[in-house]
Amino acid sequence: MMKKLLCTVFAVFAVMTAAGAVGNIFPASRTDIDGVTRSGYLDEEGRTVLPFAYASAGEFAPCGLAAVEDEKWQTAVIDREGKLIVDYTESPVSVDFSDSMIAYRYADHSVYYTLSGTKLGSYPGAEGFFEDGLLLCRNAQTGRYSFVKEDGTAAFAAEYAAAGAFSDGLALVRSLSGAYLVIDTAGATKATLDAGADPAYYTVYGGDTVVMTNGTNSALYSISKGEYLTDFLYKTISEFRDGAAMVRQINRWGLIGTNGKLLTAPTYYYLSYMGDGLYAARSEDGSASAVDANGNIAYRTMSYVGGFNELRYGLSWHGMADGSLIFFKKNGGYFASLKNAENPTLLSENVVRVTQDETTKYINLSTGRTLLAQAASFDLGSGITAKTVHYEKFMGYQSDGTEHGWDVCFPEISGLADAKVQKSINDDIRSFFLKGPSVTAEYEALEGTYGASVEGSVLVVWANCVSGRGAGSSVWNNSLAFDLNTGRQYRLTDLLTGDYIDTVKKLLPAEHELYLYSFPRISTKGITYYYNEYESETRRAYTESYLLTYEALGAAVDHKSACWAALQTPYSRPLAAAKTTFTDVPASYWASGYIEQAAADGLMNGASGAFRPEDTVTEAEVCMTLARREGLSTASNSTVWYAGAVSSAGSAGLLDGLDPARDPEAAMTRADTMQVFANVLVRGGAALPGEQQTAAALKNLKDAAAIPVSRRAAVALCMERGLISGYDDGTIRPQQTITRAAFAKLMVTAEF
Repeated sequence: MMKKLLCTVFAVFAVMTAAGAVGNIFPASRTDIDGVTRSGYLDEEGRTVLPFAYASAGEFAPCGLAAVEDEKWQTAVIDREGKLIVDYTESPVSVDFSDSMIAYRYADHSVYYTLSGTKLGSYPGAEGFFEDGLLLCRNAQTGRYSFVKEDGTAAFAAEYAAAGAFSDGLALVRSLSGAYLVIDTAGATKATLDAGADPAYYTVYGGDTVVMTNGTNSALYSISKGEYLTDFLYKTISEFRDGAAMVRQINRWGLIGTNGKLLTAPTYYYLSYMGDGLYAARSEDGSASAVDANGNIAYRTMSYVGGFNELRYGLSWHGMADGSLIFFKKNGGYFASLKNAENPTLLSENVVRVTQDETTKYINLSTGRTLLAQAASFDLGSGITAKTVHYEKFMGYQSDGTEHGWDVCFPEISGLADAKVQKSINDDIRSFFLKGPSVTAEYEALEGTYGASVEGSVLVVWANCVSGRGAGSSVWNNSLAFDLNTGRQYRLTDLLTGDYIDTVKKLLPAEHELYLYSFPRISTKGITYYYNEYESETRRAYTESYLLTYEALGAAVDHKSACWAALQTPYSRPLAAAKTTFTDVPASYWASGYIEQAAADGLMNGASGAFRPEDTVTEAEVCMTLARREGLSTASNSTVWYAGAVSSAGSAGLLDGLDPARDPEAAMTRADTMQVFANVLVRGGAALPGEQQTAAALKNLKDAAAIPVSRRAAVALCMERGLISGYDDGTIRPQQTITRAAFAKLMVTAEF
């Protein structure tokens, strides 16, 4: 499945060394209703350690540092506390880490820093890191290689047609005359290789061994002995990792040591290095295994669909035919499993990022708890909800093997009073996103998401996508505006007078022609113009925005227009007319309108014609109602009517903080309800208040001491959002239950 590009380019933060144990802090990202993806860092309990304040964030390298980007696409390096080690600067192609250095890789040079952030220098054509105090560099004009010191001066005068980095004081090079030489750090020749073959890699392994090829087969050569350690027996010899290399002989794979002795005979149909001394192997019997260099099996399965790609944080995974993922440990044995999941990325010893039900989730494998999930829907206020619809169109593969096509999310609106208006708006939104930014869009990649907001009585929806790939690709952020009462689609000319162009020209920077400021977006504050810059070889596509307030636009605004009136008039969704759908809810009942609306919205139902308004609401009923509201699955194989809803609510984190031993059929207290509502808010991007903010919110409650300590932040958040308020006597009554009628009112009037 293709990934969003905008604001989520994790590939830019390549880690030079293999991913090792970096503690329990990992990067996570979420897309908010404004369509922008923001990244931060969580711990394995799901707590936010570093805020969601980055445009993108990379994993922490074993050295304890990570690369992050800001909204201007500048790159910085931070430590685990969020402290800047290297300040924000022009974004490189990648940031690499070794155990002692940081490298910013640009197209024609690399800038190196110490782990404390001290700049060492800028080195043209640099490759890798300093090894044995020397850095390999390639001259872009001549194509020749040389070695330099940290101060940038030449280590020695010689230049080479090809070269590899130093290892254990030796480097393998090809002289300008074509001879293959082994040199020391002073540039002196220590050995000349056999002229009858070529080195497969410019690396000396184990201080003595070189892989050689005669054009057809490969063999191992000893520098010190000046002779071959093996005959040219192997079609392929891989690079050595942890003292072993993979060899292919007659279409079977095995493993060999630097001394030329086979560690495992070539018997495998397939072999690849997973990391940390383990190899993924396919055997003649069809099994897939993780084996060590001596062929010892750490893990084996006969049921295999993908996986065994790499070992990270002591774990790896493989897929099953039923769509589930199995995670296993380095030392063997089952660790955890996930159903209906794909695209796993291990982020720590316990946490994995997966796509499940078309939603990106961060899951703690040890506990099974979902730590963070991309919201499937957003509350726009006034009873209006935007549910995310995912659309993919596969168009083939690119030359680098990556998928080419569309991966777009767009909203489906619900909650409008007029069903016909709602359908018309949704049809226009769908057509807008599936048509794309241009006529040629159907031939180009398109990836991204959407943003939406309610501005008075106007719904504004916009794209936040990247059209195309690589140099020449651009941001697509065009927008639509709809009257929520009539469904009419407003254009800019519906809001501004006919001669607005001159006014707008004066307010926008003159450095670009007006036609380059595309896709103006209306709001209650003003009109925002966007200047979109194409991606080049040195930067990604980006956008500059300019808000022109109505005060600044002055006479150019048509204050008599229907669009202006709609922007100034808050949308009011009328309650359902009083009627007697339920036998125990007469039209005169205080909550009849709320109950009818909750039923009309499909959130709450009755049974046998009765609603039971004065019954206390149970956890099962709350889970079912919230599952419907949040678009969660309520399906289950169980005969218990609420099993699916409770399971989905738990997986979405909506039941976090409740007693694990609770009875779903028991009544919910106000404290329980506020905890669940706070979980809904957090799932939608809100943050729980800190201790000081919580204390301030609760200070005037007479019974604040009755609020469980673990619920105080949740209660404070609900009070701040106006979901639940105190009583006239100054109490909050956390242990009091809530009736179904009161809960219906909450679900109809509360804005999550």
